[in-house]
Amino acid sequence: MSVLQELNITQINEVIGAAAERCVPVVITAGTGSGLGNLHSRILAIRDEHILLEFPSAGDGGVPHEFVPAERIGVSFKFKHHKHIFGGILVGQERFQLEDGTDVPVLSVVLPVRMQRLQRRAFIRADVPSGRIVRGSFWLGGCDCEPTGTTPDCPVWSGQVLNLSAGGFLLSTPVQISDGLETGDTVGVRIVFGTEGESVFADAQFRHMSIEGDRANLGFQFVGLTETPEGRVVLQMLSAKVSEFTRATQKAGSFKNN
Repeated sequence: MSVLQELNITQINEVIGAAAERCVPVVITAGTGSGLGNLHSRILAIRDEHILLEFPSAGDGGVPHEFVPAERIGVSFKFKHHKHIFGGILVGQERFQLEDGTDVPVLSVVLPVRMQRLQRRAFIRADVPSGRIVRGSFWLGGCDCEPTGTTPDCPVWSGQVLNLSAGGFLLSTPVQISDGLETGDTVGVRIVFGTEGESVFADAQFRHMSIEGDRANLGFQFVGLTETPEGRVVLQMLSAKVSEFTRATQKAGSFKNN
């Protein structure tokens, strides 16, 4: 599963600069309608707020493309295990001298102000299927700090798990609960599956929150599961549940389509 991230200006300038230093290969998408084609190039340099791309000789099938000033093109490249994508505006064509003295034609493209990055998730994430109940509870301080009872000083919060992976989960809770959390807080969590009492117990870190009406969706990331035999057992159980939920969702979808 891939996650699409929007980069800020500082990140864009850093990644473009690093890619230019390494002459990273790029794919240029140019043309209109059915005439769209991919052309292979590489980033050669940054000059005067422009990216200089090696001039591609031909597109898919060996068909050349006639570039014109102000033309909009798509550019994608892989860097540090991520795929980066941006839309560029062509300034024109010029010449550029390589380090070995060779003079080559290049495309000059305006430095982008928007860029997206595709990042692979470490774990497959599955939504809890309709009709399944998965409850989660958590408290500040990690597993070892589980309160023996709920008091104002040692609260235990709970909610409904919306999705799950071996790396973390999303929990729906009353919005008031979010007042007691800060990003990065370590918590202990217990996730209970259905009414049979099957559960997992782990440390996690609070990562993000979104508000929907009177509910807060809280994102947590499991920590330390690979470091102990008990944690690895929890990982195996989580992976099994994710597979089970994925199959159930796919089966429900096939019934609906039929």
